[in-house]
Amino acid sequence: MGQHQSEVESVNFQAFFKLLEHHVGISLDASKDYLVIARLTPVAKAYHFENHIELLNHLDKNPVSDLHWVCFEALTTNETFFFRDTHPFEALRTNILPELMNAKRNTKELYIWCAAAATGQEPYSLAMLIKENFPELNLWKVKIFATDIAKNVIQKAQSGIYNQTELQRGLTPDQIRRYFRQLPSGNFEMIDELKKMIHFDIINLVKPWPIMPKFDLILIRNVMIYFNQNKKNELIKKLHLQMADKYSVLMLGSSESILFDTTFQVVQLPKVSYYKKVCI
Repeated sequence: MGQHQSEVESVNFQAFFKLLEHHVGISLDASKDYLVIARLTPVAKAYHFENHIELLNHLDKNPVSDLHWVCFEALTTNETFFFRDTHPFEALRTNILPELMNAKRNTKELYIWCAAAATGQEPYSLAMLIKENFPELNLWKVKIFATDIAKNVIQKAQSGIYNQTELQRGLTPDQIRRYFRQLPSGNFEMIDELKKMIHFDIINLVKPWPIMPKFDLILIRNVMIYFNQNKKNELIKKLHLQMADKYSVLMLGSSESILFDTTFQVVQLPKVSYYKKVCI
């Protein structure tokens, strides 16, 4: 009986992994069974399944539904904080944004996409960086698009509301005073001036994208580490098409890179690298 249950559980894991990869792009294998159990056990309890095996059985035997998406979103990693990793933001301040401003001075328009925005700390960090360092951009049309696959995290990002612990991960006391107002609940809300710079939306990176502007800067950090090589290749091609011109920049996570792809030119700085579009 125990062996039979183990075989059933293994089959269910594999079926779920296939669904997850097809619909979200995340590629997992048997070594991540523990992660599925940890993330889906609370979902099983909330939806009145006996355990994660019963939940996986249900997902396997039924068409993709809202419950499937609850489970898919439970497996996405939304770890983020303000000015995460610091070096990319320093590169944006000293190299990338000044170069883009020089290239776009005639149109005075700048379009930025945070393609895995999670709960919003990255796009808000960008808005603060621009506000603090580039007063000239107050006269430009600057729009930050912030997207994620998970509805619940985008809703939190759109609210711009964070607790004190979340703010202290990356922000100085002065930044908290300048850019947030304290609410009666004790939480803090981002000021409207910065909120208006950002458009939040739900986008699944492995499905067809909606019509969007061509972007001068795309940040898609710590996403492709979860994709298999085919999904990575497909995503890179789509990103290339979504970039505006030869001045546009793509920033990946510190452990991610684009190798042997002649459609991108790598720019190597002492502590960070980024990619420029090669127009063919």
